Amino acid sequence: MSGAISIALRPQRPWGRWARQWLCGAAVLLALYGGLTVWYSRGPARRAATMRALEPMVQQVARRHGVEPALIKAVIRTESDFRPEIRGAAGEIGLMQITTGAADDWAKATGRQYGRAGALFEPELNLEVGVWYLARALRRWQGHPERDILALAQYNAGPSRASEWASQAPGKVVDYIPISSTRRYIDKVLRYRQSYAEPVR
Repeated sequence: MSGAISIALRPQRPWGRWARQWLCGAAVLLALYGGLTVWYSRGPARRAATMRALEPMVQQVARRHGVEPALIKAVIRTESDFRPEIRGAAGEIGLMQITTGAADDWAKATGRQYGRAGALFEPELNLEVGVWYLARALRRWQGHPERDILALAQYNAGPSRASEWASQAPGKVVDYIPISSTRRYIDKVLRYRQSYAEPVR
């Protein structure tokens, strides 16, 4: 058989090209939305919104326990980044990363009950227990030249370690804390406190 073989090509339908373009655009928009959602859940906008919502509670609990509001906010920022739903690797709960042991100490000292551990996710209760614990640490080291550092060391690593470090340090306590994560914790809280401090009028 001789002669050229011709193959008829179907013309591409315009709706197919439009559908592919629409799907690509939708995928890009979904990716952007997902990225923005993650950014908001972790970023400064979400943090600022949570701080505004918590401000009245922080001011009240600060007055009740005699603790500087800027220090409370600095501890919250360092502990949970203002995420009330967060749970720590060792089971710490909520804004101020409360342990059930600290909550039990609070309940015994105040005669109040908190029920089950899940109740500590509630911001008001979490702040009450956390600031009570912080205030107790500040009172314990009242009169010490490095009161705030030792109180934060106690909040982060416990009272027995804070006592040990205070008794062993011939100079600045923080220089003799052997746990690097505790040193970093104290440094972060103090830096955040400075940023949250109200301007002098």
